[in-house]
Amino acid sequence: MSDPRSMAEKRRSERRRTRLRSGKLVNIDGSFLIECQLHDIAGGGAKIRVADPRAVPDRFWLFDDHYAQALFAEVVWRDGLELGVRFCDDPAIQPLGEARLSKLASKYYSL
Repeated sequence: MSDPRSMAEKRRSERRRTRLRSGKLVNIDGSFLIECQLHDIAGGGAKIRVADPRAVPDRFWLFDDHYAQALFAEVVWRDGLELGVRFCDDPAIQPLGEARLSKLASKYYSL
């Protein structure tokens, strides 16, 4: 497990604080996993916080409640309840459809 403080030197773009913006982690197949808080977002990744890191697989969709968009992400480090993720592309993974994104964006989404 990498030390998150050492990751600062490897960033390609400046990180931006998000004021603890809320989000959701969604499995590759589109099923809801767990809610999260987005702490810092850099051009190619983010630092997130979850209540139960054991519920987080190595790869998932990160849904940003503020923008109602999902980015495919993979975990690059774990430190307690915090995780560092890198946004990536995988042509083998189907993007989440508009209907699923709309449900995730609603105030009361169905699991």
